[in-house]
Parts: sequence; structure tokens; C-alpha cells
Amino acid sequence: MMFIFSLILALVTFVKPAYANYDPISVPNNKYGIHIVDTNDIPEVTPLVNSLGGDWGYVTMVLSDSERDRNLWQNIFNQMRRLHLVPIIRLATHIEGSGWVKPTKDRFYETVNVLNSLNWPTENRYVILFNEPNHANEWGGDLNPEEYAEYIATFAQELKRSSPDYFILPAGLDASAVSDGETMDEAEYLRRMIAAKPEILTLIDGWTSHSYPNPGFSGSPYASGRGTLTTYQWELAYLSSLGLSKQLPVFITETGWQHSEGKSYVPGLLSSDQVGANLQVAAQTVWSDPQIAAVTPFLFNYQDLPFEHFSWREVGSRSYYSQYYAYQAISKIHGAPLQHESYTLENDLLPKTLVSQSSYTLTAKVKNEGQGIIDTKDGYELVVGDGGSNISVFVEPLPVVEPGDMGELTIHLKTPKKVGTFSLTASLIHHDIRMVLQHRDITLVPPPSVEIHANLGWRKTSDAAGVTVLLYDKNTLLQKFTGLTMKNGIVLAAGLTNIIPGNPYRVVTLVHGYLPRQTINSLGSQITSLYPNRFLPLDFNNDGAFTLADILALVRLSPVTAIFRFFGP
Repeated sequence: MMFIFSLILALVTFVKPAYANYDPISVPNNKYGIHIVDTNDIPEVTPLVNSLGGDWGYVTMVLSDSERDRNLWQNIFNQMRRLHLVPIIRLATHIEGSGWVKPTKDRFYETVNVLNSLNWPTENRYVILFNEPNHANEWGGDLNPEEYAEYIATFAQELKRSSPDYFILPAGLDASAVSDGETMDEAEYLRRMIAAKPEILTLIDGWTSHSYPNPGFSGSPYASGRGTLTTYQWELAYLSSLGLSKQLPVFITETGWQHSEGKSYVPGLLSSDQVGANLQVAAQTVWSDPQIAAVTPFLFNYQDLPFEHFSWREVGSRSYYSQYYAYQAISKIHGAPLQHESYTLENDLLPKTLVSQSSYTLTAKVKNEGQGIIDTKDGYELVVGDGGSNISVFVEPLPVVEPGDMGELTIHLKTPKKVGTFSLTASLIHHDIRMVLQHRDITLVPPPSVEIHANLGWRKTSDAAGVTVLLYDKNTLLQKFTGLTMKNGIVLAAGLTNIIPGNPYRVVTLVHGYLPRQTINSLGSQITSLYPNRFLPLDFNNDGAFTLADILALVRLSPVTAIFRFFGP
């Protein structure tokens, strides 16, 4: 009955539903991030986006169809996992001539295969389907919203089919573009997209916005409407008029001001000090909107044209412009994005049978098959519940175990005097999620015995006093029995504690005048009979070994005494 109850409790409490993406705003979410073009900059952005109490900030980066090295990207994701950074991956093709080629299904599926092979840092796999297709040079020299809508429908469904964890984001559009043959007005582009494929409004999971403060990337942080920091509000309102019925979390993956500093000074632009002040105003006003899931200003580091005046790192230096420090000074929250948790014990941590009134150190190898890094600093905890059995449990600190690796769990138990069947459950806990590693109904038995059947030399009757029995777990002495009596070749060591019945142990028997004998054997829960090899009466100096000193001692013994040890009655 106890087992059935425990099983039901485990199923109800611990089993998670089938994987699917979730609204990032539904959990603690550090919305602040940054846009990068070079993944080598990842370690440097951590102190920026995770500052002042922040954790798990966002990083927008590009994955082109010519950069699909699976090992490279897994290393990038592993690094982001360690640094607590959430990737937003913008898919891209490759440049031919002066623009980006259109995606093809074959190359897209190859990219999807790479993405599917990766262990992402978080449950949600944020993927943006390309970039500003209302610019012809971003879409193979063509302005074709109907075609892009078809690509969204096809690629979104393919991604979802391969994993429901994908969080689909459409390309951010240029809200300040005009319809002049090279670009298309965003309203026209959106209208034609939705008219061609209205189902894309149900296929996307969030909204991508390039809410730049225009004109000239130099607008006021207090301005509102299209072409300002609040462009996303205009976009959502317009989408509602086109049939959008659900509330989409907003990802502002590009925004920010140009500054005058760079390889050349541009007097008409804002100073980096002014840009920093604007960022802080934005954080206190527009970006405080709870519908915004992420803000990743453009651009962390770019050392040349055409984006040197967007760069937050100084050109030709490892130092930063003022806006870096202003952004760093914005208060952030400790994000807690969901991660898949999956662990496998390579061997039992909890035995089936233990002995009462005993102490144990139990270990097991655990393999981390999830997304999180097992680490007490990140709130992971190993808990062993005794189910009211009065078994005393002490858990050693968890090892740090990254996904794909194994670590060793160690617990210490003390069993009570009372015998019977009791339940123990070992679980990993992280962010109030409990993951059962092992549940066991453990039988506590009275201390068992070991019965040693010995032959002392070639004597007819193997009797001896002062026998010692040593019990080892490998090289660790568990118990020492002294002053035992051997009668007719049998000596009993009763009251074995600290053993796990069924496990092998090393039993060493010491008889005065005879070389020690040991057996390695599994010990049972009652009486285990052991049959060591014949005891040889060669320890004449009683030091436990046969050496030259024994020959010298033999010389001093009377012949009768020596012969008795070999052949006495």
C-alpha cells in the first residue's frame, strides 16, 4: 500500500507533461540582453546583461547556413549555459553580391538538423526566421511578402514538428522603410503577408520588433508611435486589425541609438553619454512594459563600417563607451527560465536490505541528461526522505555535473534498532521541481552472523582460543571481533553491523600461531558460512606473516610444540 501511494505521488507531483514552449513572461524573466555579431564576445556580455541582481539575460546572434558546425554551436550553447545566458538565434542564409540570398528548403532542413542535434541552454528554443525581408537586399533582391509568409508557414511547422520546444519568432521588419522598390512600407508588407497566409498569426509564438528611435537612430526616448521605441505597440495594434487575437510576448531584438564616437567623429550624432542616458530613460518607461520579454540593443561590438557608431565597445580598444556602463547600471531581476531536467542513476543509491543499528556511506553515479548544470550554487539539492522510518540521513554536497557528464552522489545513513520494512526516496530538487531519482522499500534486518569453518594445519580437532575476526569493506575495517573461541573448526562472529546483505566483503581470521586466512564472499542477512583455505602453522613469532624471523622462532620452540601445531589432536 505504501509503495502504491508513493508511486501515485511521484506520478502526480514529479512527472512533467510533454515538452512544449512556454511564455517566458510566465516565469521570472530578466528581459535585458544584447545583440552580438561575434560569438567570441559572449563572455564579455555576461557582466552587462546579468548585472545588478540580473541572471539569465538574453543574447541575440546570427546562425547562417554557412556556419553550421555542430560542435562549434554546442560549445557556444554550453558556454551560455555556464554563464546563464539565453540565446535568441536569428536564422540567416549567406551573402552573394550585395545582399542575402533567399532561403531554400534543403539548406533550411540542414540547419534544422543542426539545431535539433544541440542541447540548448533552456527549454524554449528561440528562433527568428530571417531578417527584415521588407528590404530587397535581405531577401534575394526581391520584395515578396506573400513568399515570405509561405516560408514562415512552412518553416514554423517544420520546426514545431521536429520539436515543440521551438519558440517561433518572425523576422523583425524595418518600420521606417518606404515603398520605393528597394524597401516596402511595413504596413503594406504585413497586410499582404497576413492576406496570403492568415494562419501564420497562430503559428508564431512571439513578436519580433526592431523598435529603433528614429529618425536617424537619434530620436527621443519619450517619443511614441511608429518609428520610435514604441514601434512594437503600433505593430501589435496593426496586427490586431489584421486578425491577431492572442497576446504575443515581444522581443525587441534591435533597438538603440547611434553615437558620435568611432573611427571617425560624427558631430550630428548623440554622444555616448547621451545614449547612455536615453537607455536608462527607456528602461524606466517603455521597456518596463510587462509584455516585453526581451530587449537586445544593437550592437555590442563592431569595429568598422557600417556599424561602428552602434558599437558599445570602443573602436580599437577593450574599453567601452558610456552607454555600456549606463545599461549595466539598470536594475535587473534574477531570471529563472525553464530547463528540461533528466537524470539517470548508473547504480542503486538505496539498497534493498540494510542492517539495524548500523552506519553506512552510500554512493551512486548520476548522469545528467537534462539542460541544467547540477550545482548547489544554482539551487540544486539532493534530498532523501525517510518516510517516518527514523533512519537518520546526511547528504553530502552535490558535485557540479554538466549535461552529458556523470558525478557521484554520497549519502550517510544511520539505521534504528527497530527492524521491518521502511521507504526511502532520493530526489533532486531545483526551483521547487522535485525529480525522483530512486524510491526503495528497504528491509531492516537484525545484525547477521558469519560462521567460519577452519582447518588448523592437519590436526584432527581444530580448537583454538583468542581467535580474531576482521570484517573489511575492501580496505576499510568495518568491525573487529576479538577473544572468540574455535570449537571443532568452527568460530562464530555474531552481530555484524554496517554491512549491506548481499554485498561482498573481506573476512580475515587470525588464529595464534597460524598465518592469517581471508575470504571474499557475499554476506547474507542471517548466517553466512565461510570456508577459508587450510591455516598453515608457520607464524612462529605471531607477527601475522611468514618471514626469516619465524625460522629463528621455530628454533627456540620445543619439537613437541612445533609438531602439535601441525598434527596435534
